[in-house]
Amino acid sequence: MNTTLSTALLIVIGVAVAVRLVSLPLLLRFQRDVRQRALAALSGGTGAKGLATLFGEVAVGLVCAGGLTALMSPQGTVTSHVLQMPIDDSNSHYLAVGLHLPRDGARYYYLGSVLTVLVLWLLLWFLTQRSLLRTGMPPAVWSSGSTRLRVAGWFVLRGVLGVFVLPVGLLLAALVFQIVAVVAAGRHRSTAPSTAAVPPTTTPAFPPAQPAQPVQPGPFAPTAPYAPASPYAPGSPYAPAPVGAVPHQPLRAGEPRTIGGYHLLGRIGSGGMGTVYLARREGAATQVALKTINVELLDNAELLLRFEREAEVLAMVSGAYTARVLDGGVDDGRPYLAMELLDGRPLDAHLREQGPVRSPEALRALALALAVALSGVHRLGLIHRDLKPANIMLTTAGPRLLDFGIAALVDGTRLTMTGGGPGTLTYMAPEQFGEDRVGTAADIWAWACCVVCAAHGASPFAATSTGAVIRRIVDTGPEPAALAAVHALDPALAAVVVRALNADPAGRPADGAALLELLTAAPAPGVPAPNASSVREEITRGWRTLAL
Repeated sequence: MNTTLSTALLIVIGVAVAVRLVSLPLLLRFQRDVRQRALAALSGGTGAKGLATLFGEVAVGLVCAGGLTALMSPQGTVTSHVLQMPIDDSNSHYLAVGLHLPRDGARYYYLGSVLTVLVLWLLLWFLTQRSLLRTGMPPAVWSSGSTRLRVAGWFVLRGVLGVFVLPVGLLLAALVFQIVAVVAAGRHRSTAPSTAAVPPTTTPAFPPAQPAQPVQPGPFAPTAPYAPASPYAPGSPYAPAPVGAVPHQPLRAGEPRTIGGYHLLGRIGSGGMGTVYLARREGAATQVALKTINVELLDNAELLLRFEREAEVLAMVSGAYTARVLDGGVDDGRPYLAMELLDGRPLDAHLREQGPVRSPEALRALALALAVALSGVHRLGLIHRDLKPANIMLTTAGPRLLDFGIAALVDGTRLTMTGGGPGTLTYMAPEQFGEDRVGTAADIWAWACCVVCAAHGASPFAATSTGAVIRRIVDTGPEPAALAAVHALDPALAAVVVRALNADPAGRPADGAALLELLTAAPAPGVPAPNASSVREEITRGWRTLAL
């Protein structure tokens, strides 16, 4: 009997391991969908996406259960009876007979073994859920009451099934499945901001697009579909740049002609990490900006991690006045990210060519739109950390906030080595030069710098040397003439800018939502504050006064 029991247990474990490993790609896809649905729910979206992988996981479990039942049924032995029955104290009688043990000894052996399997199964399931919903995710996902209630409900349901319904053999197989699942969940740790040293790189601002046709997601697939959850989302549909209207250079010799089903039409720009191509999905007329890592860097694990992180962050923040992520994947070992192709040009280029913004309405529209974008970013528990004119695209549909390549979760995880703080010097807040935790208030400081730059032509902390810039930021304060340029156009906006440039983070608006509330406060007692619709209309109306 002892030999028979050992053989039966090995068969159960072996079959479960084989089935789970064969279906491992489905498990990874399912876990990504769990994270995606959680992010969609956080942004007010629906959780319907990813149900196919859920049904696939159920089908795999049923196939494994059917196979194990078929293997155990023909034996007709004491062993098969024990494995085919749910947890029941009376089953210890069969073990006492088969193993020639005292009834009490067999009882302790049976109950101790099966209850250990049950507890481990439930514990590992809980750890899997916690890893999927906490690691590399906004803190609000795991801490929300709906998430806690759902996890608790499924935990209780699994406990009831394990005690009263599942045969012992299938419970053991479920434990094997769960061991693989908790290990696979650890794979998603790479999508979180890392404490590993990441060398500073310059990622090109994405010039710009409209949704391409749906494609099968790859390992870098966006974690959430584009669905503006913000009430401030632009009311009119975005008009993509006409074919051939986006400045680009011809492809160079040796560069690929297709990536991930996209035909490359030319190169828009490149940086130390990757290249952005003008591309079109096969069979579609819509153009996209397709970003990929330079081929000579594909062996650099840190850059691959950074690219994957950027794909996840960009997909999370898509919304009002931010660039949309359309697709992502890996083609022959080369990761890529497809984004909407925006018309227009970055704010810094506009300032170089046309000078400062002279329209009070346009300046306020820019300030409001960036505040709306930051409110969406901060609502997801993220910090941009590199807000600057080069990352603000001026399009016909309004400003768009770009380049979240060094965005960090609000938990304070650093993305660079000690002393290598992220950001651009003249737009960095005082706390970014010390060891204090950097929060959303740093983005508010950078917002103020960008508004001043738009009105004045340069950052209020611009100086002739690095040391002079740092002294101005942490000691002497902003250039008075720069602040005066904002005040001359819009005194009310200038007052908010001054508050946002408070050296103490606690003295600034706490986040994008607080900044937006300050900008849209009622102008006088008894006058209602603007609502989301009127703010959106004000941005659209003011933006029309800017000559692009």
